[in-house]
Amino acid sequence: MSGTKASVIPAAAATACLLALAGCAQVSQAPDSDYRQALEKAITVGKCDGDSVRDLWSAYDRWYAVASSIAGHPKTDEAVALLRQGDQFRILGCPEVARASYRTLIRRFPEDGFTPLREAARASLQTLPPPLPAPGATSAPVQSAPTLVRPSAEI
Repeated sequence: MSGTKASVIPAAAATACLLALAGCAQVSQAPDSDYRQALEKAITVGKCDGDSVRDLWSAYDRWYAVASSIAGHPKTDEAVALLRQGDQFRILGCPEVARASYRTLIRRFPEDGFTPLREAARASLQTLPPPLPAPGATSAPVQSAPTLVRPSAEI
């Protein structure tokens, strides 16, 4: 019986290790990898809105959140990614996605070390067409000069 116990323990240990490795294999990849894949998909789809763009922003937000939680992490890659993302969507003819990318860079990276990236984002914003009005928004009516009414002479 002692020979049976000796062979069961290593087998149980090997099984436990295999299960642990299988669990590790199922852990998702790094947030920047998720972002890169989402960006590639959004560019491949080539639409200015929809699921691929929403997935892109979700993946970027996860990456940024993880990077922000690491003390001392410079986040340069995250800022550069926003600038590149804006440029790619500007080229694709998606000014609203490009605008959101540039504005996010300007807002999220106020530190001095990001000044050149913010300046590049501001310059790129200037090349975009004016923003579209919000859906359902009406433009303000054009006001003309007041009409002068002359009193009637018959009073």
